[in-house]
Amino acid sequence: MSSSNDETWRKSTAFGVRRLTRLRVAVVACGCLFVPLLLGGVAAAKDYYATTQTGFNALNSANFEPGDRILLAGGTTFTGTLNLGSQDTGTDALGNLIAPILITSYGTGRATIAAGDGVAINGYNIGGIEISNLILTGSGVAANGTTTSTKSGISFYCDAPANLKFRHVYIDNVEVSGFGSRGISIGGYNGSAGFDDVRISNSNIHDNLHAGIEIYGYPGITNALTNVTISNCNVHHQPGKAASSGNTGSGIVLAGVTGGVVDHCVSHDNGANNTTSEGPVGIWAYHSANIVFQYNEVYGTQTLGGDGGGFDFDIGTTNSVMQYNYSHDNDGAGFLLYGVADPEASTGHVIRYNVSYNDGRDSASGSASGISLSNNVRDLSVYGNTVLLPAPSGSTSIPAIKCAATNQQPDRIVVSNNNFVTTGGSRLVSLYTTGTVTFAGNNYWSSGSTFLVQDGGTNYSSLAAWRTGKGREKLNGLNTGFNVDPLFQATPSSGGSTSLTSPAGLTAFKLKRTSPLVDAGLDLKVKFGINVGPTDFFGTRIAQGAGYEVGAHEVSMEAPAIKSFSFSSNNRTATLRYQSETGTSFLVRRSSDLRTWTDLPATAAGDGSVMEYTDTPPAGVKWFYVLARE
Repeated sequence: MSSSNDETWRKSTAFGVRRLTRLRVAVVACGCLFVPLLLGGVAAAKDYYATTQTGFNALNSANFEPGDRILLAGGTTFTGTLNLGSQDTGTDALGNLIAPILITSYGTGRATIAAGDGVAINGYNIGGIEISNLILTGSGVAANGTTTSTKSGISFYCDAPANLKFRHVYIDNVEVSGFGSRGISIGGYNGSAGFDDVRISNSNIHDNLHAGIEIYGYPGITNALTNVTISNCNVHHQPGKAASSGNTGSGIVLAGVTGGVVDHCVSHDNGANNTTSEGPVGIWAYHSANIVFQYNEVYGTQTLGGDGGGFDFDIGTTNSVMQYNYSHDNDGAGFLLYGVADPEASTGHVIRYNVSYNDGRDSASGSASGISLSNNVRDLSVYGNTVLLPAPSGSTSIPAIKCAATNQQPDRIVVSNNNFVTTGGSRLVSLYTTGTVTFAGNNYWSSGSTFLVQDGGTNYSSLAAWRTGKGREKLNGLNTGFNVDPLFQATPSSGGSTSLTSPAGLTAFKLKRTSPLVDAGLDLKVKFGINVGPTDFFGTRIAQGAGYEVGAHEVSMEAPAIKSFSFSSNNRTATLRYQSETGTSFLVRRSSDLRTWTDLPATAAGDGSVMEYTDTPPAGVKWFYVLARE
């Protein structure tokens, strides 16, 4: 910050405040209270309390050091920008963490920084920063994308030399809205210079113009940022700008990242004004490596001619995983992989145990489908997914899965043990590639309509005809795959899950125990050398029975686990504590002699926690209880 900070601390020293002192001395000046605290027995970390606008403004004249705390009065609104310059860092000169500088609220409620057309918190070539418990607002963004702001709510930027990375940037429990760029923007723009150990969590990012959260690096660089985690964030209503020259209105974007995880996040209702041929997407990555998207939900992504999808590993992304995600009601693909000419292919990915429902709503989206594998994508494993795609209004050409070439051919792809279901006459598969794409062990079900697969411009009206015509669903001369009703437990419908990113509301995508897909899947380790992972979409251990299931649900064969049992003689209440399973109800039976059993009402649908079941049995005898599966 400004050099006037030296003057500030000369004045403070006159009042007995010294950085090396062990004394707690408070100096009040212009509504900003400075309290030095001993840090590590060497330097005194200080607390900076801002209670008034004047006190907030004074923060921009201080030099913050490792361990300092910037404490904004809860319930108070401050206007302007908190600027953090290269001297305000919790790291050493090489970017290594010494002690984080904390920026947060104190007292009752959260403080608000109303930045207007500026940035709320701006950090340049610094690390060791923790931001939490704040509300940050810009000047506002209208639904049509109109705004006077061109800035982000939180911006961290690094252009340090020698590929230096500043470590430890944590952002937690913030609400960021109304900014004309991104809600949160963190990037490096000088070779591989950037940030390491970045965490964004428990935050509500909404109504910003171009994106909710965007992490980025210098074009073509895949490791400007390393070890990035974004978790438990709700990112919604980024409308995008109609006149933008590039994609606009995405939820969460990772670029220039090696080692990134996005989990337990929800992205919804983004991208309404995007008019370009690319983007927006709810959660996506490009020019990145070793990315994991898991336990997320994306819905309501819109576009006016672009992608409009749920999840995407885009150009220059390698060796990444999408698993345990729920995509629904998006204009474009639920799950998209897209690459262009080398070195910007999209390669080495695993797409497994995801659910797509009612995606591909806009036939003008080039990716519209449940799963889209497009152009230069290679060395992919797509297995254990469930796609249910009702035909969008006015079109039956949108498929459950599509694999298409534009300038380069998708190649070396395995698509196996997936459950593809369409209704309303929509296609099951669209294939336009000369690359090696192996379909084996999948189920194809056109509910209420005729089987329809389009491969190389030819339509096939049966699985047998497709095998004969293109050799799909055959391994070593043996037929694979199914054309059967999967027998879901209920009829799927649109809408979010019953709780944030929990699949408890998705029991409709579970198979009945009588489903022909139980134990019918291929052993992918034997057939293709694929390690299938530990659990299905619902968290059930794989595999349970004699084989693997087809689709995202593994039917459990294990007995329900009762954790404890107690009986209260005061009100004659028996209480069973048991380990619930997401979306599953157990049968409950009671007996006095272990020979004759009485069926009781079933347990509530589980949420994965330890739950309780209570019963009031008749008096006079001992009673025994069991939990059972259907």
